[in-house]
Amino acid sequence: MNQPNLLRAALVGAAAGILGAYVKSLVEPPLQTLAEHFFVPTPAEKKMIGADPSGRIDHMPPAEMIQAAADAEGMDLSKDQKLAAQQGIHYTLGAGLGAVYGALAELAPGVTVGAGVPAGAVLYGLTHASAVPATGFQAWPWQLPLSAVLWEAGSHLAYGLTTELTRQALSALLERTER
Repeated sequence: MNQPNLLRAALVGAAAGILGAYVKSLVEPPLQTLAEHFFVPTPAEKKMIGADPSGRIDHMPPAEMIQAAADAEGMDLSKDQKLAAQQGIHYTLGAGLGAVYGALAELAPGVTVGAGVPAGAVLYGLTHASAVPATGFQAWPWQLPLSAVLWEAGSHLAYGLTTELTRQALSALLERTER
């Protein structure tokens, strides 16, 4: 039996998580369109933090957190600065969570069941369904329009799937090169 290589697993997971974060950002607009087609939010609901990434990208939770930090330091941020910092948070979080996932997959392969989709659901539960609302930077899921909950949860499922499939591919590639 091979010894677990946690550093390699974490680095592979981080790379996979970056791609997962990229795919998550790509699927959000079509998921938002689809969800809003079936569950139409009111104009007031669309103004809620995190409810409208297509129309109010600078009012997503990371951007609001960045603005709060800037306000606390007495800094003025342009919309472009806020959006750039938001992207930094998005990809850093994707890489960090991917690294944790990669290490966990090395230690307990059962976490990869369902091709990473359940892991994406857990990630949604730990972030937008609990930690983010607990900080006050977004409403709780039951307070948001259903369409926003659906596209946000769906994008986390896409993150989990992409991260796991990429992790598998990178791990297989590294194993072949080490032979």
